[in-house]
Formats: sequence, structure tokens, C-alpha cells
Amino acid sequence: MSSRRYPGKVLAPFRGEPLIRHVVRAATVALPPADVVVATSTHVTDDPLVSYLQTLGVTVFRGPLDNVLQRFVLCLCEHPCDWVLRINGDSPLLWPQLVRLFLQQAARFEGDLITTIAPRTFPRGQNLELIRSTTLSTLATRELTPDDSEHVTPYFYRNADQYRIDNVESGNSTLSQSSMAVDTVDDLRRLEALTATELQQFVPPVFSSAGLSMASQEVRSLLS
Repeated sequence: MSSRRYPGKVLAPFRGEPLIRHVVRAATVALPPADVVVATSTHVTDDPLVSYLQTLGVTVFRGPLDNVLQRFVLCLCEHPCDWVLRINGDSPLLWPQLVRLFLQQAARFEGDLITTIAPRTFPRGQNLELIRSTTLSTLATRELTPDDSEHVTPYFYRNADQYRIDNVESGNSTLSQSSMAVDTVDDLRRLEALTATELQQFVPPVFSSAGLSMASQEVRSLLS
């Protein structure tokens, strides 16, 4: 809720529902709802978000506002698991198929981090990072910058020689020039105006090659 460029954006209306509702829906299509946790802050500005998520029955964890890494680690202590899938709350058109693709990768990956941004070949707003829990927990013991603590994963990419990182590629690198994320009110309006046909052009080829092709009705459901 404390976004510098667009305060309160996660509760902004997007096609008739708060933006965060679309993100949670995409996550719960691919994951058991009980495994989805929204990690937000203890700051009073996040109280409306927490109240809304409680009406949906979504699990919420609250931690530090600025030290997001510490928030994640504390959340992991309360909700232990082998992997942490990081999904940004500003991605109302997130492909559920991308979440499924990451789960497929994790089943056969022995490393530390699976990502879409090293290098980026998906549109912004289709960013996922799947982090091994033990790797994430030990990150807090490193010598970190304030940016590392706020954005969680920059340390991994800056020190990639120390970690086993797998990058998932879209199959069309030009998609990286597009954005499906909401950073401003203009972004919200632009994404709301997309038709199903226009959205279809952002579907990455990797879905077909991984057996996760998206039918046209699934595209329309994202725009409902």
C-alpha cells in the first residue's frame, strides 16, 4: 500500500475487483489456496489491505515495512516450506501457467533460485522468483545493502557465482520490452483496456513447448 509511485495500488479497482484479487486468483489457480500467503507490513497503511484479504480468507503475514527480506524470513518461520515463490502484488495479469512452469522446474532443480529476470525475456509483470528456503534464510547473514533488504534478491544476481541460478526464458526475448505491471494509474488504465486478442500476443512460446498452452477462453478469463 505504501508504493512511492502509486500509493494504495494493490487495492485499486481493476476490471471490477481490487488489483490484489487478480494476483491472488492467479496464484491459487496453480497452487493450493492454503499455500498462498500475502506478506505485507505492520504499518497502519496496510491495514485496509489486510482487512480486505481477510474477507477473502487469504492467509496474511505482517512484518517490517522497509526490510522486506526480514519480512520474508519471519514469514518463512511461521509458514515453513521448502521453496518460496515470490510474486509481486502489482501483476493483475499474471499467467497461472507461468506459476505451473516454475513448479515443474522446481521438481527437478537442485539449485538455489529459479527466476525470469537473469536475463529478462518475459514482460514486466510476469516476474517470478522461486527461492530455496534454506538459501533465503541464510541470505540475512550476508553483508547486505539497504536495497538488498528492500528488494530481497539483488544480492543473488550480484553474486551469481556463489549460487545455482536457473533462468526460465519465454522463447521470445522481445516480450521483455513490454510491461504488464501496474506502477502508475496510466498503467492500470492501459492494461484494463487490453482486449483478449491484444493480450494473446503476450503469451510466451515456452508455454506450448512445456505443454502449458493457453486456450483463448483462459485469456478471456484473465480479463473478466
